[in-house]
Amino acid sequence: AVVSTQSTGSEKVKETMEKLGREYDTLLNWLKEKVLSSGIDKAILSTRLVECPCALVASQYGYSGIMERIMKSQAYAKSGGQDTPNQKKILELNPFHPLVQELNKQFKADEEGEQAKDLANALYDTAMLRSGYALKDTVAFSERMDKLLRKSYSIDMSAKVEIPPEFEEAPEEAPAATEETPVETPATEEAPKDEL
Repeated sequence: AVVSTQSTGSEKVKETMEKLGREYDTLLNWLKEKVLSSGIDKAILSTRLVECPCALVASQYGYSGIMERIMKSQAYAKSGGQDTPNQKKILELNPFHPLVQELNKQFKADEEGEQAKDLANALYDTAMLRSGYALKDTVAFSERMDKLLRKSYSIDMSAKVEIPPEFEEAPEEAPAATEETPVETPATEEAPKDEL
């Protein structure tokens, strides 16, 4: 019997994804139920991602990143500043990407650990940006990036900004304003323009 290489490849892909599904099952549930519960409807493994670790995809009737921004700006203008409700998205993870593999490893080592939560949130935030969505909490994003940068460059987490003493002095008070009579400048008359 002749066996198509495509069907054999499909079967191998299916088997590999089932195996990975069992390996990542608890991580996917943890992302959905605990860490990213306010932003995602579900987390799944993807075979279509190649270079990036994850992507956010709109649910069946959800908005793409650009459409969501358009809808929010229109709703904001019409409602006088009230925000539109968030639509939850689907988080697709690339199980072959080193960052996703590290996330799974960190999660399995310590489910309640800050490292796994920080990495999960950082991956989610970058997926938001990559998929065209706006970040909801830019301050938290900046703080996470600061932590990740400090770790990657081996900078102590408790290291503070050291300001030289000359910058810490109280600024000198400006001299009190004296009453001066304003100097009037002569008004210039504009020459009448020729009419055509």
